[in-house]
Amino acid sequence: MAAPVNCQHTFKVVKSDTTVVVWNCNMCHSGPHSLIYECANCKLKTCRPCASKA
Repeated sequence: MAAPVNCQHTFKVVKSDTTVVVWNCNMCHSGPHSLIYECANCKLKTCRPCASKA
């Protein structure tokens, strides 16, 4: 999933308390992650390194 060009990303941390729900980064496809950074505007889900680059 590509990030929209016009989005001013505002990331919030989403955590999973179990190993059942895990996420993969939408930018670098790394994972599975038990916590992910999700943009409040466009719902882009990224790992910590990609969130700092976006």
